[in-house]
Amino acid sequence: MVEIPEHLLKRSKSARERMTGQAPSGDTSSDLEESQSTAPASETASPVETSTEKVEETKIVVEDPPYVNAAKNRDKIPWWAASALLCLPIWAVIYVGTLERPTVEATGVLQHGAEIYEQRCSSCHGANGGGGAGYKLADGEVLITFPYMADMVEWIAKGSDGFGVGNTYGSPERGRIVAGGMPAFADVLNAEELMSVVLHERAVFGNSEEALIYAEELDHIIETSEMDLDMYFDAETVTASEISEIIESTHS
Repeated sequence: MVEIPEHLLKRSKSARERMTGQAPSGDTSSDLEESQSTAPASETASPVETSTEKVEETKIVVEDPPYVNAAKNRDKIPWWAASALLCLPIWAVIYVGTLERPTVEATGVLQHGAEIYEQRCSSCHGANGGGGAGYKLADGEVLITFPYMADMVEWIAKGSDGFGVGNTYGSPERGRIVAGGMPAFADVLNAEELMSVVLHERAVFGNSEEALIYAEELDHIIETSEMDLDMYFDAETVTASEISEIIESTHS
């Protein structure tokens, strides 16, 4: 006897049942399970939902140092203040120009010269050298008229009569002419007194540093008695050269 495989018998039986309209037997469930087991894995597998993770970018915040924050948050200079700052250099120049030099307390020769000027010269040349009956001495005028100290001492010693009216008064470049009225002081003031008043006028009215140096040296000579300056000049014969020799000899 030929043995028929069991699965062929099951298929033949199910075919007959379908043709005759009979309900399939319980064995058909095994066929169904078998057919389902042979179905593609793609049909039987349940869909897998892939969850997407949202990766948020991490921003690194770097904080500024305190001094940078202070610079950013400080008040800015207003426009009107900036324009005012630009004018400061001009204002500084104007301000410095208005300042007066500090007054130096006169001592020794300079003090003596100031006393002589007040007594003998201020009535014509002004208490502050501003001029009057005599020429102005202040604001450096004294140095412009008499660039050399010896010429000034000679003028005061001789006076207008000693030089002669119509002759040159002081430096020829100044263009001034002797007009008269200046008395001769050669027989009134000795050499020390003449030099003292001249040094006072040149130091105070002319801001001459050279006069200050001469005054210090003359004070030293007087204190040490190195030279006799009590002598009087001869108004008729004295010359600037003679006076210049005396002035130069006061240098240490």
